[in-house]
Amino acid sequence: MKIIFRILPLFAISGALFLSSAALADDFEEALRAQMANQDKKAARLYASACNAGHAVACHHLARQYEQAEGVPRDRRRSATLHEKACNGDNGESCQALAKMYKFGEGVRKDAEKSRQLYEKANRLYAKSCDIGNGEACHLLGLIHQRGENVKANLKQALQLFEKACDSDSGKACRRLGEMHEGNDIVAEDRKKALSYYEKGCEKDDGHSCLNAGLFYFGGKWVLQDFTKAEIYMQKGCKLASEAKMCHGSGN
Repeated sequence: MKIIFRILPLFAISGALFLSSAALADDFEEALRAQMANQDKKAARLYASACNAGHAVACHHLARQYEQAEGVPRDRRRSATLHEKACNGDNGESCQALAKMYKFGEGVRKDAEKSRQLYEKANRLYAKSCDIGNGEACHLLGLIHQRGENVKANLKQALQLFEKACDSDSGKACRRLGEMHEGNDIVAEDRKKALSYYEKGCEKDDGHSCLNAGLFYFGGKWVLQDFTKAEIYMQKGCKLASEAKMCHGSGN
């Protein structure tokens, strides 16, 4: 859904932004603001301008718009072309997205070897960025190890990466830790600790963390029931993650 995409950090996960001009930076920032305001056509136009000037992250965002038909027609081939350009500019997320496309033949011909190479590049870029303190890069690398994407699944390594990411700036990683502490073969079940991670994730503006924390206080099974806290968390969660089913009432 759009809201998930829109709360991505305003920096390249796989490297610093070296903008060729102030105008290029302005186009990218204005595109982000337009997308936050649901002005998808305007955002696509501005991302295209920045991408054509060599802004890898703008290419990545535009590729996502073509994938999700946001302000532009759905076009897998165009998306693949844009992801390739962004990946060539060392954007790890686009390398990973393109790897999946080659793996399943979406917008490109299936190519297992090309997919493997792209996954490896994404992993290298994430690891490099994680090592210098980029929490979202650590989170994305943790997901790769948790899910076993082109690597053998390693939940212990995923846990360590999520902890590092949560301690940095990734609310999503805090949520992953909360989920793991609710019941996992690697982590002993500890619902109160799970709640503490959800609260921390909510503080870092991860909407689903807020919703999970709200459910804890609403249910009152592992913590003292508190409808006031539940409502505060749920309201913030629905503002940040409006696509969540629980934010739409009874099937609306």
